[in-house]
Amino acid sequence: MKLKGVEKLREKLPGYPGRKIFIIPLRAVVIAIVAYILLIVLDIVPRVFSDIVILVDIEPVLPLLGSLFITAIAMWFVGAMWRERNHMKSEFGDLSYQMMIPKGLTGIALVIPVVLHVFTSVRSLPPVPPINPLTTMMSTSLLSILGIPTELDVVIRLVLSGIVLILAMLVIRSSFLTFGIDYMAVVYLYFPEESELQEHEIYSITRHPTYMGAVLLGIAGMLFRFSVYSILFFLILYILFRIQIRREENELIDRFGEGYREYRKIVPALHVRPKDFRKFFKFLSPK
Repeated sequence: MKLKGVEKLREKLPGYPGRKIFIIPLRAVVIAIVAYILLIVLDIVPRVFSDIVILVDIEPVLPLLGSLFITAIAMWFVGAMWRERNHMKSEFGDLSYQMMIPKGLTGIALVIPVVLHVFTSVRSLPPVPPINPLTTMMSTSLLSILGIPTELDVVIRLVLSGIVLILAMLVIRSSFLTFGIDYMAVVYLYFPEESELQEHEIYSITRHPTYMGAVLLGIAGMLFRFSVYSILFFLILYILFRIQIRREENELIDRFGEGYREYRKIVPALHVRPKDFRKFFKFLSPK
């Protein structure tokens, strides 16, 4: 099955003919892997250098600082697609999108390790257990702390996380199949004259289905660990998407005016109202 929008995306990337186009996603994968390794290194560096007192003291906050750091960089790269658009279009014309898409995909790639960090058990990372007891406590399941037996704790977290994870993957899958990879890669941002008004029923349910899918991934990770760390990691991820939504919707307000402002009041951004569940699950069903 050919992914919708591939030809439109290729048309806007003349410098990446044929299989050369795979360089772009491959670069994104490498960036995501390197960034996740960096997060893990920050998590465990106090354990490796346990003789450095200050590292032991700040061990509990290093995982949070790592996620905040990667999130900030991701926001800067994704934001560049918006900040530099007018300058790039005036200077490079139709080639501006091709020149900017590596920055945008770098930002998207950096979101992946932030999501994976939500799933990560900080206390279980090698080479040794955490040095600071607060790190261990913040990485321990809250259900366990509340006295729920370990076996039941694990089952509850796995079941709830699994359900949300499947839902998240279905939302992301349906978004790609429905809107196309060109839409996901914000081709319309640099070629608004070629964009089509999206009137799919899902937009009467939630304003940002793809972002909702990504947020659901974060919720799955939070439930998987259900620790203080996983909750805080998820909040960092959620704030990232809220900032990006604000950026995109400012663009949409400029394009569609008061009509979009009214639409925002009616339709939620990242959740589905109970009355819309039937329509929502219809969107998730195989096309």
